[in-house]
Amino acid sequence: MMKKGNRFGILILYFIFQLSFLQLNAQGLSELKQHFKLTGFIKSNYWLDSRKVEGSREDLFLYYPKKPQLDINGDDINSGLNSNYSAINTRLTLTITGPDVLNAKVTGLIESDYTGVTNADVNGLRLRHAYIHLKWANDELMLGQYWHPMFVPEVFPEVLAFNTGAPFQPFIRNPLVSYKHYFGKLSLQASLIMQRDNSSDGPLGRNAIYMQEAALPNSHLQLHYKINRHIFGAAIDYKIIQPLSVTNQHVKTNKLLPSTSLMAFWKYSKDKLTLQFKSIYGQNLTEHLMLGGYAVASRDSLTGVETYTPTNHFFIWGGIHYGERYRFGLFSGFAKNFGTSKENIGVYYTKGADVDYLFRIAPSFCFHSGPLRLGSELEYTAAAFGTPDKQGRVEKTSLTSNVRLLLVAAYFFNTQ
Repeated sequence: MMKKGNRFGILILYFIFQLSFLQLNAQGLSELKQHFKLTGFIKSNYWLDSRKVEGSREDLFLYYPKKPQLDINGDDINSGLNSNYSAINTRLTLTITGPDVLNAKVTGLIESDYTGVTNADVNGLRLRHAYIHLKWANDELMLGQYWHPMFVPEVFPEVLAFNTGAPFQPFIRNPLVSYKHYFGKLSLQASLIMQRDNSSDGPLGRNAIYMQEAALPNSHLQLHYKINRHIFGAAIDYKIIQPLSVTNQHVKTNKLLPSTSLMAFWKYSKDKLTLQFKSIYGQNLTEHLMLGGYAVASRDSLTGVETYTPTNHFFIWGGIHYGERYRFGLFSGFAKNFGTSKENIGVYYTKGADVDYLFRIAPSFCFHSGPLRLGSELEYTAAAFGTPDKQGRVEKTSLTSNVRLLLVAAYFFNTQ
C-alpha cells in the first residue's frame, strides 16, 4: 500500500503540473511546440545466457562470461542457463531550441532512462545527457554532460545489446567542455572532461574523487575527415588521477597516475549498407567499461606511500549491417591484455586483470515497421582466463565462453 507521504507528494506534483500547464496555455501552446520536442522509446529486453556472466544492471549489460568456479565435487558453479527480462533502458529526451545567442544556434538537451546510477539503484531515474550546444558556421561548443569523445557518436557499434559493444567499445558519459572547429571536410575537436557516474577504480572503489584530487581534467584531441560516404578519424586521450591522498599510516601522499590512449576509426555508408571499424590502444580504461585499469607498482613499508603503473590493452571491433525494413548485422570484437607498464606488487584496480584476451561475435536481425522495432541478437563472447605475472601479463590461460540470445522490442515516439 502506498504511504501517505508518497500520496501527498504525488498530489503536490500533480497540482504543480496542472498549474504549469495552465500557465503554458496562457503563453500559447503553439509557441511551446516550436521550442520543445519530446522524444524517446519504450524498450523491453529478454535474454538467455548459457552460463553466469560478469555484467551490471541485473546482467542486462554484459561484459564477458564468469570464469569457472568449482565446487567440492569439481562441478562449475557458474555453468548453467540463466535468463531475465527488463525494460529499464526505456528512454525520454527533451530537446529545447530558442532564439540565437551570440550569433549561434542554441540547443539544450536533457535525457534520462531508468537504469539507475549504480547496480543498487536499478529502476532509478538516471541523467544520461544534459548539455547546452552552441553552433556557428564553422564552430561548435558543448557545455554539460554527454558521451566521452572516445565513444564517437558518428561511429559506434550498431548492436541490439544494451552494452553497445562494450568492453571492446567505450561506454561512458561525462561532464565536459568540448569545442569543435571545421576546416571544410576536416574537423578538430578539443575537450576537457571530468568524471561522474563512470569513474576510475581505486582504494575507495569506483569514485570520481581520484580525478578531482589530481586537479586536472581528462584532455582529448580528435580529428575527423569526411569525404563522400566515408568518415575517417583519429584521437589522443590523456588523463591523470590521484588514487590516494592519505595512506593507512595517515601519511599525506600525492602520487599521480598518468595514462594515454590512442584511437583510430572509419565508417562507410551507402544506401542500405553500413561498414564500421575502430581500434584503441589504451591505458587505464576501466571507467570506460572496458578491460584494464592499473596496479600498485611499489609501496613504502613505513609510510604506505604507493606508486602506480597502468595496464595496456589493445581493442578492435568491426561491424557490417545491411537492410532497411529488414536489417541484418554482424559485430565482432577482440581485446588483448599486454600487462602493466612496470612490474607491480599484485594489487590491481582493474576490470579483467586475469583476462589475457577476449573476443565476441554477434549476428543480429531487426524488423522495422514505422515506430516499432523487433529484433534478435546472438552474442558469443569468450574470455581466456589465467594468472597475471609480475608485469600483469596473463599466463596459463583457458578459454571460457557464453552464448546470449537477446530478444528486443522497442516503440519510438516523437512529439514533433
